[in-house]
Amino acid sequence: MKINVDNVVETIQKNRPNLKENSIKQYQTHLNKLKKLFDTDNYDFLKNVDEVMDKLSDKHYTSQRNTLNAIIILLMALNSDNEFDELIEQYQKIRDSKNQQYIDENKDGNKISEKQKPNFAEMSEIQEMLKNMENEIKSKGLKKKETLTGKEKELLMVFTIYSFLINIPLRNDLSGTILTTRYSKLSEEEQKANNYLVSQKNSMKMILNNYKTNKTYGQKEISIPKHVEKILRMYIKATGKKSGDVLFVSSKNTPLSRNAMSQLLIKTSKKYLNKSISSTMIRKIVVSHELGDALKKQKELANVMGHSVGVQNAVYNKEQ
Repeated sequence: MKINVDNVVETIQKNRPNLKENSIKQYQTHLNKLKKLFDTDNYDFLKNVDEVMDKLSDKHYTSQRNTLNAIIILLMALNSDNEFDELIEQYQKIRDSKNQQYIDENKDGNKISEKQKPNFAEMSEIQEMLKNMENEIKSKGLKKKETLTGKEKELLMVFTIYSFLINIPLRNDLSGTILTTRYSKLSEEEQKANNYLVSQKNSMKMILNNYKTNKTYGQKEISIPKHVEKILRMYIKATGKKSGDVLFVSSKNTPLSRNAMSQLLIKTSKKYLNKSISSTMIRKIVVSHELGDALKKQKELANVMGHSVGVQNAVYNKEQ
């Protein structure tokens, strides 16, 4: 059996028409990277599960899981004659083991796992990193420089992304975000097609359409705090962004992918803090910073009262 695919996106879309376009593109990215590792133009290598896992062995288990999901989705799309049933089952078992590993590492609730501890940072460390980056931006005069090098643009970009995320801890939803001053002028279809940073004369807001839980929560509108707005406006002006432009792009001027955004955050935090801090870790840091003491007090109070935190929230914790 040959595994030839002319167009991954079309193949998956035909089989899974309800999948979000962004999700399908992510699957395509994982599959293309895997195909490059095998240096081939087809997917016959998928028939050898051991070789595939060997190629992925140096990746973090969550990255392996994401690639395995992409493989499974593709094989299911090609499985009209049930010829890949056994192969799909093999990949699903490995994928499920990665899911279980994630559950096991996070089963202690609000405790940082042993594996996460080396990369966990206090909010003060992140703020110190941003201060150092800001001093570098000032010393090089990047806010007013007419022509920026690729490295200078990257510094402005990652400073802006980190500054945004410690105040508005999204996942990698800034990837592909479009700057617009004309959101109300867009068609209803366009308004729902992308994530937007809506820049108005005296305010800014995020319009989120493409994010992990959008099927549950729908379109989200998030007001941008003034101190974050100031940084965004600085970045937009310094990099010459105009309405309709993608906010964050790669060195090749293509939209920064979610994975590339994670890698950029990790590369930067390694440089300044010797820690790998992605958007996921930032979310943990922000919640721990904002709610850590309150959660500790709540657990202590629940213990005194003789019930769980869940019961306390459901029965005793009332809004006034």
